[in-house]
Amino acid sequence: MSEELPIVSVAMATYNGERWLRPQLDSIFAQKGVRLEVVVCDDGSTDGTIAILEEYRQRHGLILHRNPVRLGYKQNFAAAMMACTAPLIALSDQDDIWEEEKLARLVADLGDDLLVHSDVVVVDTDGDLIAPSCRHRDFGERLGRVFLDRDYHRKSLLTRSTLCQGCTMLFRRELLDTALPIPEREKDHDLWLSFVAAALNRVHYLHYAGVRWRIHGSNTSQNQQWSPKRKLIQGGVVNALYRRLNYYRRMIPLRSRGVPVRIYPLRFGDELF
Repeated sequence: MSEELPIVSVAMATYNGERWLRPQLDSIFAQKGVRLEVVVCDDGSTDGTIAILEEYRQRHGLILHRNPVRLGYKQNFAAAMMACTAPLIALSDQDDIWEEEKLARLVADLGDDLLVHSDVVVVDTDGDLIAPSCRHRDFGERLGRVFLDRDYHRKSLLTRSTLCQGCTMLFRRELLDTALPIPEREKDHDLWLSFVAAALNRVHYLHYAGVRWRIHGSNTSQNQQWSPKRKLIQGGVVNALYRRLNYYRRMIPLRSRGVPVRIYPLRFGDELF
C-alpha cells in the first residue's frame, strides 16, 4: 500500500545545528501519507551535526552530502534541491518541527500548480508558543485578500519580499528547471522560488499552519527578515521604489531563460506598492 503513496524529497541545509536538529528530523520521518527521500547538505559543521546526521542515515536512509567548501545558506539549499530525485520537493530548516500531516496536506492541495505554501506556528527556543500564526495575526479584509485571493496573491509575491517561507513550501521538481541557478544577486532561495512560480502563474497559499517555526538568535532567515535594511524600506516612497526596481531586476533573468513572463507596468500608485 505504501507504494501507492506520493514520494516527496525533503531538502535540508545544515550548519552547526546540533541543538535542534534531532527533533526536526524526528518530525520529518514521522510524516504520514507520503514516502520520503530526505536529502541533507551540510556546509562544514564543526559541532555534533554530522554525528546526528550519520545516525539518521543508518537508521532511516537519510542521504547526506558534505560540501567540500563552504557554500553559504542560499547555495547550500540549492545544492540540496539539485540532489533531490522525487517529483515533489519540500524545503526544511534544521531547527523547526513539522506536524505529522504537513506534507500530506500540501500534496493534496497542490493541484496543477508548481508551488503551494502555508502558514507557521511561531515558537521560542524551548518550543513554547509565541503566536499561533505568522501570517494572520490580524486576518482582516486586506490581509485575507493578500493570501487567499489567488490573482492578488500572485501579484503580491511578485512585488513583496516576505510572504512565502521556505519551510512551508511544497513544489514540483520541474520548477527548478526555470529557477536554477539562483541569480547571484538573490539573497534568499525561497523568495526566488516563490517569485518564479508567481511569474509563471502557478502558485497559491493554503491556510494551514503545519510548521512550528522556531525563533532564536542564530536563526538565519529571521535575522534577514528583521535586518536594518528591511526595516528601512518598510514604508513610503523608499518602499515603493525598492519594490518596483526589485520586480524588474528579477524579471531580467527569467526572460533571458526564455520564460514568456509579462512585464507589469507597475506604478507608484498601484495598490500592491
